[in-house]
Parts: sequence; C-alpha cells; structure tokens
Amino acid sequence: MSETLTTDPQIISAREAEIELFSLAGNDGNLREVSASFAQLLGVSIEEITGKSLLELVHPEDIGNIVAGIAELEDGASEVLMESRFLQAGGRYAYLQWIARPLSNSTLWWASGRDTTEFHRLINETIDLKARLDLALSHATAAMWEIDHRTKSLTLESVASQIIGVDVGSLPKSIASFLTLFAEGELGQVSQAFDDLMSRSVMEISTSISDGAQTRYLSLRGKVISFDRRNRPLRSVGLIVDVTAEKALEEQMLKMIMSDGLTGVPNRRAFDQGIRSHWRICKRDSTPLTLVMIDIDNFKKFNDTFGHLVGDDALCAIARSLGGEVKGADEMVARFGGEEFAVILPSTGGADAIERCEKILAAVRKVQVRQAPEWDFSVSMGAATALEFPKELKATDLLAQADACLYLAKDSGKDRAVTKVVDSGGKPS
Repeated sequence: MSETLTTDPQIISAREAEIELFSLAGNDGNLREVSASFAQLLGVSIEEITGKSLLELVHPEDIGNIVAGIAELEDGASEVLMESRFLQAGGRYAYLQWIARPLSNSTLWWASGRDTTEFHRLINETIDLKARLDLALSHATAAMWEIDHRTKSLTLESVASQIIGVDVGSLPKSIASFLTLFAEGELGQVSQAFDDLMSRSVMEISTSISDGAQTRYLSLRGKVISFDRRNRPLRSVGLIVDVTAEKALEEQMLKMIMSDGLTGVPNRRAFDQGIRSHWRICKRDSTPLTLVMIDIDNFKKFNDTFGHLVGDDALCAIARSLGGEVKGADEMVARFGGEEFAVILPSTGGADAIERCEKILAAVRKVQVRQAPEWDFSVSMGAATALEFPKELKATDLLAQADACLYLAKDSGKDRAVTKVVDSGGKPS
C-alpha cells in the first residue's frame, strides 16, 4: 500500500481540529510532514525539518522514551502519550506534550500536541524559589525573650540586638521600651498583642521595624508558662524571629505569579486586580479613570515573516516602550494576552487621556528589532474614560468600551487611538 497519505481522512480530520502541533512520521522515526506551527515553534522552515529524524530534534535524554513509544505503536498500541524536549533554533529546548496514533494498514503514524514550555518554566521557578525559601528559613535569626508579668520587665537574648538593630547594651528591658522601636503604623497591633499576652492569650503576630535605612520584618510569638495560686499569669516566654529574607522571597514569588513570563510586565491576573483596586479608589475620591486597550498592528504577518522567536523579541521591545510612557506611581501596563496590552491610567481623563495615547503611539513607532530593522511597528488603541461612577456603571463596562474603541481604531486604518468618555449610563458620549 502507498504511504502517500496527505488525503487520508485521519490526517484531514486532525488538521481540521485546529490542533496546536502536527506531524506525520514513520516507524523509522523520520518526519514525512510537519505543520507550520511545529516548524515555527522550533524556529525553522517546514522544508528544513521535513525528512529529518525525530531523534535528531529531541534532547538526548528523551530519545529512549521516544524509541520505546514507537515500539509500542509497532506492537499495536492505539495511541502513545509522551512529553519531550525539542531543540529550537536558538539552542533552547521547548517542552511538548504529544500523542502519537498509528494510521491503519500503514507503518506511518501522526502526532498532535501542545507546547508546555511555559508550564515547565513556572514549575522550575517555583521549585527554585521554594528551595531558596527553605534555605533562608534554615538560617533565620531568632532570639528568646522572657517577660515577668509582675514587673513587666523584658529580658532578651543578646542575639536579639542583630534582629532589631540595636547595640547589645541598648536592648529594651521592658515592654514599654520595646514598643518605642515601632513606628506608629505598627505600634497599635504590637501593643495590643502584648496586652493580650499579659491577660493570658497566646501571642503570634507579624510586624516590622525600620531605622530609616533598612526595614526588618519580624515574627513575634509567645505564651504564658507559669501562674500564681490565683491562676494569674506570672511568666511568659517567646521568640522574636527575623523573617526579612522570607518576606523578600514571598514578594518575589508574588511578583512571578503576577508577571508575564516573556515581557516581565504585569499579566492579566495583575491587570484584573488593578482594575478592581483603582475602580474603588477613583470612585471613592471622585477622580477620573481611563482604561486603554492596545493591539500590535500586523503582528501575525510579522510572526509569519520572521518567526515566533523574533516575535517574542518584538513583544518585549514594545512592552519596554509602553513601560517608558506608563510609569506613574499608580499606573500600570500589562500584557492582556497574545499581542494585546492594557493600560490603567488613574486620575486621567479628557484631554489628558488623548495626550497620553498620542505619546504611546509615537513611542511604539520608534521601536526597532535587530532581526527586522526595516519593519515599522505601530499599534491600534482604544481608550475609555469614566468621569463619574454611578451604581449602574461597572469596571467591566469601561473595559468593554475601551475594547470597542480599539476595534474602531483598527477598522479606521490602524496606527491610531480612538478615545471615548463614558457617561453615567455606561454609554460612550
């Protein structure tokens, strides 16, 4: 039987299913056909990859699994699930999870799958951060303390001087003197925690102290361990622990979760959180709020021309350009998805919103990518501004209006911004 199977119903069905990756290979491991998406992922042309052995493209450690998978197909398996690392043109590896299925009455099989590289990147970063967090905690500085409830005197181990940043000779000797180390914003909760401890409760709070140059994050824990004959507390002991390193790693973890892995700007999760926060603040303070949707013009054509790796470089360059124009203390630029970005501009409305959009347009026109020096970048933008915040107007309404303005900008010729002020009924004025 001929193995020219480009018209085989199984092949046609696979293509029509819009799977992410596609290839046709034989039991010898050679690729007969590959999809454009598979070639783009590896950063090569379809012609370069067609006819190559699958084993030439994968990480050496994964060859054994693929050989075993092909053997299963030869032995009659209806499908084989695998995950392999494929070499990209830039020398990096992409993770692919894929399923191979045999074609009936043939030594050929076809495969479909999806790119799981980002998933593995996040897993590896999480493992790395967890290891660093465990290391930091294992070296955390801690000191014992003791309180005499009758005199309210405090005794601290000498190592506490390193934790709270004072000389050993200046260590506090009473609860009152210890409380003077805390700023007004922290003083209330720490004072209350000691009051609770003095009246028999367990203490466990997180707080911080600062000397102006450095902030130290602390964990205070304590409990009463002895009572008098009337069951009144006599003595408490506890720990003061420096958790500054732990706090830094937690913040790094949060930043990772809320950042786009490619461009480094906030991601969609951070953007959605930012909208909710700024909506409440602007509504409370009666200040305007502008949301901007941005789409890179002709980006699919750019990717088709230069490949996805160069496309990634372009996304990063444009993200940097947007960041240069959106840098107010409360402003945010985020990657909304694909080639779309979104911007939050609190306290910005009317003419100011138009001016900011024009500056962003001008900044993107200056973007250049080394691998495509002749390409002229541009974006289409839609901006919607709320000047009032009636009960019937929601943050999602404002975002929907910005999105509608974006489509108007694209339909009007691209490389431009369409802005609207939304009235109290949620309609553009």
